[in-house]
Amino acid sequence: MRYDFDTPVDRRNTGCLKWDHLGSMFGRDDLISMWIADMDFRLPGPVLDRIRDRAGHGVFGYTARPESFYGAVQSWFRRRHGLAVPREWITATPGVVPALCFAMQEFTAPGDGVIIQPPVYHPFAESVRVNDRVVVENPLVFRDGRYTVDLQDLRRKATDARMLVLCSPHNPVSRVWTEDELRGMMEVAGEYDLLVFSDEIHADIVFRPHRHIPTLSLDDDSRGRTIAAYATSKTFNLAGMQLSVILIADPEIRRRYTGFIERLQMAHSNIFGIVATEAAYVSGEEWLDQLLEYLWENYVFVRDFIGEHLPGVRVQEPEGTFLLWLDCRGTGIADDELMDFFVREAGVCMNPGTMFGAGGGGFMRMNIAAPRSMIGAAMDSIRKALDRRKEP
Repeated sequence: MRYDFDTPVDRRNTGCLKWDHLGSMFGRDDLISMWIADMDFRLPGPVLDRIRDRAGHGVFGYTARPESFYGAVQSWFRRRHGLAVPREWITATPGVVPALCFAMQEFTAPGDGVIIQPPVYHPFAESVRVNDRVVVENPLVFRDGRYTVDLQDLRRKATDARMLVLCSPHNPVSRVWTEDELRGMMEVAGEYDLLVFSDEIHADIVFRPHRHIPTLSLDDDSRGRTIAAYATSKTFNLAGMQLSVILIADPEIRRRYTGFIERLQMAHSNIFGIVATEAAYVSGEEWLDQLLEYLWENYVFVRDFIGEHLPGVRVQEPEGTFLLWLDCRGTGIADDELMDFFVREAGVCMNPGTMFGAGGGGFMRMNIAAPRSMIGAAMDSIRKALDRRKEP
């Protein structure tokens, strides 16, 4: 069947961060919201039906993840990523960021260095700091319109670290790391015996001809030092269900990690997170394939609009994620005024590049997981705001 991604869904008054908290976040309630990384699309019908069926039962007591949940995870990774996942590798947490914090608390000590690769998802640095670890930056290199990893710098920084946090695919720069790039990073991790936490939450949002390479698929050494975090939250817009799938191949790392979660009494999952995740992995593939087509068309729309109407703005072609990394440095708008321009003058809220750390100045992150009419309205509003700036 064909799914409808064009019809807007009114999300106001549902408690969602993206629309109901604009006033507290940005000072205005009348903005076109293109910031936080969730989608303005309804779930696939079969997933909604499964949630409704479970809700209709009417009893929501203590719940364990059934074997069918694990089977759905295994089947999905085999079909979509060519990765055979033994049942024992699989555990779950309330989210990827909590999973990262659990790993830091169990496998590192206060004062230890944790490497991140900015500009990168901002909760990484926040999580390191609030857990009394030290942020060690291995900035990405932006050259000829494309980001790459500085392996020489990574090797230097590894001497002062205990953990490497990967973002694969990368948020916000939309890179899908090649096998060679991943092998280079994992080789450094092996040389310096770093634990690797690999955030692969965007693994299913990848555009052809690019292909997500699971870190756990590389080699024995990589499998033996990696905690890989996945979720249906980005793939199927299920962030509110608060369930992430964590894959750990090494028995000792897995024993310590699951033991830590159990000591926190965090080993169980939300009943609807279990139901929705299983249903999405079983019945959501057709919807996802159509979503990827729609997202790519949204990118093409934005790219063409920028090329015709927004001089000074450039957009990189995304390899993955539903997030565009807009280079606004050519507009002449000072970096400390850029956010104010988008919010106050254009009436559009995005994430400022500066929040993602080193290298983010002059950029904005735009979420294109929305109906094209909404994206068109946002782009036209930005065009008018830039035109007004040209007026005498």
